[in-house]
Amino acid sequence: MTRLFSLSGRRPAPHSGRRPAPLFGRRPARKAHLAALSALTMGLMVTLAPTAAAAPGDLDTGFGTGGKVTTDFGATPSEPEIGNDLLRTSSGSLFVVGRAGFGTPGVGPSDFGVAKYTSGGALDTGFSGDGKVTTNFGGPLNTLAVARSVIEAGDGKILVGGFTGGEQIADLALARYNSDGTLDSSFGGDGKVTTDLTGGLGDGVRGLSLTSTGKILVAGAAGADSFIARYNSDGSLDTGFGGGDGIVITDFGTGDHLFALEELSSGKLVAAGSANSDFLLVRYNSDGTLDTSFSGDGKVTTDFNGLSDLAFGFTRAPGGDYVLAGAVDAPEPFGVAGPIKVGVVRYDSDGSLDTGFSGDGKVTTDVNTLRADEARDVAVDSDGKIVIAGLAGESVVFPVDPVDGDALVIRYNSDGTLDTGFSGDGIATLDYSGGADVARGIALTGSDDIVIAGGATSSGTGLDFALAKLQG
Repeated sequence: MTRLFSLSGRRPAPHSGRRPAPLFGRRPARKAHLAALSALTMGLMVTLAPTAAAAPGDLDTGFGTGGKVTTDFGATPSEPEIGNDLLRTSSGSLFVVGRAGFGTPGVGPSDFGVAKYTSGGALDTGFSGDGKVTTNFGGPLNTLAVARSVIEAGDGKILVGGFTGGEQIADLALARYNSDGTLDSSFGGDGKVTTDLTGGLGDGVRGLSLTSTGKILVAGAAGADSFIARYNSDGSLDTGFGGGDGIVITDFGTGDHLFALEELSSGKLVAAGSANSDFLLVRYNSDGTLDTSFSGDGKVTTDFNGLSDLAFGFTRAPGGDYVLAGAVDAPEPFGVAGPIKVGVVRYDSDGSLDTGFSGDGKVTTDVNTLRADEARDVAVDSDGKIVIAGLAGESVVFPVDPVDGDALVIRYNSDGTLDTGFSGDGIATLDYSGGADVARGIALTGSDDIVIAGGATSSGTGLDFALAKLQG
């Protein structure tokens, strides 16, 4: 049974329907004794009655308010804000980054929005005084700036990546923050770095990571192509990478882009994205050249059912396997949603499909038959179970902001079957207050509890940053 939660997160506690056995085996013969014992017994029953334990998939009511948190950045008049990525730090703090303020869609102005929370879901006032920071990169009308990715950067700092300048004329944008929320002036001189890859054709950061030596790896879109880049820790491009400028741009096909890039223990790099309406997995040598020992040409593409498939989430599983998740079976051209499904692929470390996962390495899940369901991020827990966060029941394909869907969490067993120990059928949808909601980031705690972040429509403030925590 899929569980749909309200804003309060309250749900009736399950009850067995049975009364506890009598505390005493014999009935006293005298009525006075019976009455006294009955009163005592009833009192003990009230005291000792068991409370329902939280089950996997339930909201963690100790987090935020009833398991949920929404955060408005206070723009006047209210402007839609949305979280695009979630980081759980090594100390347990939570960062959500995204867009703060949004004037005209795709035009702006808007800022990088960064919010820091305690492990219990409260805004961390040690970060910028109120737990929130906005950053703009300048330009006409202060332009459009949107954060897409966040990672830890050492010494309590975080690095945030996205784009600035408008969706079709954007440049790469990076910002590094100190632990108190101020910009780190040792990065780019003022804490900010922008890079134009294509002369105004539209560039953006979608994925960030650090190498073992502290260099910064960046992946995303360069106009109509994919790119990876490597920066030094001070924000300058690393000229020892790529063609001598720190940048590698590759055309993997129509509509290609990358959203994740990580260094392997071998020093090689693995990236994930989409190309030609299929899922895409790429492996590079340490210098940025394609690793032809991986699938013959350095890349693997995966189609589901001959329609359009778009990957959004990537993670590495124990043993070195790769997991991608996204939305599959979309019609082309994109427009009004049909029966778009959540799609998950698991690859062996050599790029071949893992046949131990659903027989062919691929799984699709249709939550709302007539509408769009999407996975936006993915994680693997300590038992090897795959957990996705995304969107269910959306009427528009890949909207900039959710229109009428709910936030979604699905948990799969390691063999690709739905985990019925999670929310009854492996699926949980979350509605914050009757409006449009989405999850775009996921993080697992040390006990495999699930934290998601994205956006929720709130009365009076419109679309806001949103988090929720579920029992794992």
